[in-house]
Amino acid sequence: MDQLGEIMTTSGFYLGGGTALALLLDHRHSVDLDWFHPKDFDPRQITERIQDAGIGLTILRTEEGTLHGLLSGVRVSLLRYRYPLLRPLVMWSQYRCHLAALEDLVCMKLVAITQRGAKKDFIDIYALGQGTLTLAEMLRLYQRKFDTQDIAQVLYALGYFADADPEDMPRLYLNTDWRTIKRTLESWVREIR
Repeated sequence: MDQLGEIMTTSGFYLGGGTALALLLDHRHSVDLDWFHPKDFDPRQITERIQDAGIGLTILRTEEGTLHGLLSGVRVSLLRYRYPLLRPLVMWSQYRCHLAALEDLVCMKLVAITQRGAKKDFIDIYALGQGTLTLAEMLRLYQRKFDTQDIAQVLYALGYFADADPEDMPRLYLNTDWRTIKRTLESWVREIR
């Protein structure tokens, strides 16, 4: 990650998604790397740069503005992400890379919940709500980032656990369980409605 982090940062990418959030909050184990770039990029060019550094990235799929691969069994995605950042990037010196700020990560997670509803995404929102941000604050950030007032789909998704229920529980560094997480999220949604 040290070498990859530096290459990604000097190439204009920043780490987002669950791993960035896990680095900042230390609430769960995360095993994938989602790198975002604000502009179009050439997947072949960044692949060459990574491989020239001796990093054994196996390419699984590329298309315009997207690269998916594996690095030592870890899923790596490079994605064009056109939405402006709400806050400046955070420098994570241990891995010499930039991370999205919490305010931007929460917005990414709310979108992820509306699109796929994975257990890890609900856990991430729960962890953010434990003294970092209220759900109301998270929703205001979402509205600002995506320039929308419509949060109905987000509120619905925050209470829909059917897809997440059968998934394995990620390794947590929080003293909680899935049932508590679901009840807490449902309570937060009721407060908003």
